[in-house]
Amino acid sequence: MHFEVSSVTDETPLGDGGLELESLSVAELVMQLDNQGVTFSDEEMETLPGLTFGEFVAEAARRSAG
Repeated sequence: MHFEVSSVTDETPLGDGGLELESLSVAELVMQLDNQGVTFSDEEMETLPGLTFGEFVAEAARRSAG
Protein backbone atom coordinates (compact mmCIF):
# COMPACT_ATOMS: atom_id res chain seq x y z
CA MET A 1 0.00 0.00 0.00
CA HIS A 2 1.26 3.41 -0.90
CA PHE A 3 -0.52 6.47 0.48
CA GLU A 4 0.28 10.15 0.64
CA VAL A 5 0.65 10.42 4.40
CA SER A 6 1.44 14.09 4.86
CA SER A 7 -2.25 14.97 5.27
CA VAL A 8 -3.21 12.01 7.49
CA THR A 9 -4.13 12.93 11.06
CA ASP A 10 -5.60 10.99 13.98
CA GLU A 11 -9.03 12.18 12.81
CA THR A 12 -8.66 10.83 9.26
CA PRO A 13 -11.25 8.08 8.64
CA LEU A 14 -9.89 4.75 7.40
CA GLY A 15 -12.90 4.36 5.10
CA ASP A 16 -15.23 6.80 3.40
CA GLY A 17 -14.08 10.39 3.30
CA GLY A 18 -10.57 9.54 4.44
CA LEU A 19 -8.10 6.89 3.33
CA GLU A 20 -10.91 5.11 1.45
CA LEU A 21 -9.66 1.67 2.51
CA GLU A 22 -11.76 -1.11 0.97
CA SER A 23 -12.17 -4.59 2.42
CA LEU A 24 -9.14 -6.00 0.57
CA SER A 25 -6.91 -3.17 1.82
CA VAL A 26 -8.18 -3.65 5.37
CA ALA A 27 -7.48 -7.39 5.11
CA GLU A 28 -3.92 -6.71 3.90
CA LEU A 29 -3.34 -4.28 6.76
CA VAL A 30 -4.68 -6.75 9.32
CA MET A 31 -2.48 -9.53 7.86
CA GLN A 32 0.59 -7.32 8.31
CA LEU A 33 -0.38 -6.68 11.93
CA ASP A 34 -1.06 -10.39 12.45
CA ASN A 35 2.58 -11.03 11.50
CA GLN A 36 3.46 -8.85 14.49
CA GLY A 37 1.11 -10.68 16.86
CA VAL A 38 -1.76 -8.17 16.67
CA THR A 39 -4.98 -9.92 15.70
CA PHE A 40 -8.49 -8.85 14.74
CA SER A 41 -11.42 -11.22 14.22
CA ASP A 42 -13.28 -11.38 10.91
CA GLU A 43 -16.21 -9.57 12.50
CA GLU A 44 -13.93 -6.81 13.80
CA MET A 45 -12.34 -6.38 10.37
CA GLU A 46 -15.74 -5.41 8.98
CA THR A 47 -15.94 -2.48 11.41
CA LEU A 48 -12.39 -1.16 10.94
CA PRO A 49 -13.20 1.19 8.02
CA GLY A 50 -15.53 3.03 10.45
CA LEU A 51 -12.59 3.93 12.70
CA THR A 52 -10.35 6.95 12.41
CA PHE A 53 -6.63 6.46 11.90
CA GLY A 54 -6.01 7.46 15.53
CA GLU A 55 -8.61 5.01 16.86
CA PHE A 56 -7.13 2.21 14.79
CA VAL A 57 -3.57 2.93 15.92
CA ALA A 58 -4.68 3.09 19.56
CA GLU A 59 -6.51 -0.25 19.26
CA ALA A 60 -3.57 -1.93 17.53
CA ALA A 61 -1.21 -0.61 20.23
CA ARG A 62 -3.56 -1.82 22.98
CA ARG A 63 -3.67 -5.30 21.45
CA SER A 64 0.08 -5.33 20.98
CA ALA A 65 0.65 -4.54 24.65
CA GLY A 66 -1.83 -7.10 25.93
